[in-house]
Amino acid sequence: MFGFGGGGGMPSRFEEQYHTYSVACASKPHLEGGDKIILPPSALDSLSRMMIEYPMLFKLSSPSGQSTHCGVLEFSAPEGSCYIPFWIMQNLLIPEGGLLTVTNVSLPKASFVKLQPQHVDFLEISNPRAVLEHALRNYSCVTKGDVICIPYNDKNYYLELKDVKPQDAACIIETDCNVDFDPPVGYVEPDYKKMAEEKVKDTYKNMPKQTRFGSFTGSPSASPATSAPSSTKGVDLEDMKLGDPATAPSSTRIVNGVVIKGTGKDDKLDEKLVADKIGGTGVQRNAAIPQKAPEVLYWAEAGGGARLDGKQASPLKDKEGNVVDARELRAAAAAARAMSTGEGAQGAATKAGGGKRRSLIGNKFSKRKASSGPTAFGGGGNSMM
Repeated sequence: MFGFGGGGGMPSRFEEQYHTYSVACASKPHLEGGDKIILPPSALDSLSRMMIEYPMLFKLSSPSGQSTHCGVLEFSAPEGSCYIPFWIMQNLLIPEGGLLTVTNVSLPKASFVKLQPQHVDFLEISNPRAVLEHALRNYSCVTKGDVICIPYNDKNYYLELKDVKPQDAACIIETDCNVDFDPPVGYVEPDYKKMAEEKVKDTYKNMPKQTRFGSFTGSPSASPATSAPSSTKGVDLEDMKLGDPATAPSSTRIVNGVVIKGTGKDDKLDEKLVADKIGGTGVQRNAAIPQKAPEVLYWAEAGGGARLDGKQASPLKDKEGNVVDARELRAAAAAARAMSTGEGAQGAATKAGGGKRRSLIGNKFSKRKASSGPTAFGGGGNSMM
């Protein structure tokens, strides 16, 4: 059935009905990965006499009212018949040999396509965008509501076209199209918070319980190096009430690498168990063992024997127990140092009464003797004529 219009009386509309068969009947199962159909030679003869746009695109309509769009691969089907991919027959609800109406159409270029995988197996593809881009090369157009088939790794993946822009049917040949994905059918978003909590519980499930001696759970009076752990039961995080004062242990301990301060009743540790040096045998001194600061037995003096804290200074005694004055001892020590260095009174007078005088003349020192007069050097030049 032809419609006529356009310039010169040439028909511009092609519409025919054919008996439909799947491409497998034509021994071309590879066409299942696209939307190309095979028409009879008479269709090519009719289309060549019309004013149509290329590439050739067609609308396929079933008697039940379903419709979709496709392209054409070749014109080699028997007269009165056409071969189409089986997934198109499923979308149109057409059985083998059923009637199908084929009409030529003109579609705009697609700008946006949203797809929804029909099974969660699609998530196993490492690079779905690359697979989709390669598969869509065998397609000429897309129609909103269709379920297309994409073969990959000997498996067929079905995707529903949820949205197509700028209209419900568009051409995707030589076009720059944005693609988006909806979550697959049956996909459930995982509870990441619950997964993290379970992972933490599994981490500490088989970890030995820790005490103030690390993993040592025996008697406190025994050596941790010689005592074997008495329990390997894992730590139950739900039963650990670290913040409850009634149930918390009274001693300081380490739990999961964190120092937990106890009530202070059992903070005393037998010094026999403590190692004499770092790396030695015994309990190592660390943040879990409270350290007591040494008692201060001395104070700095503010001068004159007074202490900085205002208290009475303790008297200074010698070996025999006699009280001595610290200031007298300091004065005697200073005088002894002066005598030993020649800075005493007699040495100072001797030095002032004579000696060699050394003067710097140019770059050299002079060793001339000093005169008793007011002049530095003797000679006629020192007197006035």
